[in-house]
Amino acid sequence: MEMNTIAQYGPLAIALGAFVEGETAVLLGGAGLALGLFDFWTVVGAAFAGSMAGDQFFFWLGRLKGAAYLAGHPRFGAKVARVGSLLLRHRLPLLGTYRFIYGMRGVIPFAFGVSDLCWRFFLAANLFTATLWSLLITLLGLHAGKFLTDPTVVARLPLFGAGAALLFGLGMLVRGRFKARP
Repeated sequence: MEMNTIAQYGPLAIALGAFVEGETAVLLGGAGLALGLFDFWTVVGAAFAGSMAGDQFFFWLGRLKGAAYLAGHPRFGAKVARVGSLLLRHRLPLLGTYRFIYGMRGVIPFAFGVSDLCWRFFLAANLFTATLWSLLITLLGLHAGKFLTDPTVVARLPLFGAGAALLFGLGMLVRGRFKARP
């Protein structure tokens, strides 16, 4: 998703992006705040709606179709039983952090849907974490947008890149020296 799409379709694109891929659309919506394209609460609301809808969709997909899917793929049976017990044992930390683990936005709600987790508990946790996530990612996008639209910062970006490359190179050199010692 790119900024032109976010600017053209606004909250609908942010909500759809939050449903499908997560952070990218919301970060761009937050950057749009810095450009004056949107209202803060509109971006947060769209991010919240898309995130909630996506997570609930995958949870209920797992709840309603997960057993049939697993029955058709018996090699997953033992693994799913083991993972299911781990999910339930560590449900609070997982429910609070899965939004921030790349590639897990659909998988973990689906797995919770397959498990014995109460749907009311998932809904309550999802309401809480979607609210926090929407606010946090929107604010992050807003501040990144302000940072990148500041002409003095943009003029110094090549220096930041050169400095980062120099630090990386020095780090690799020092690492190589310490590794080479017996």
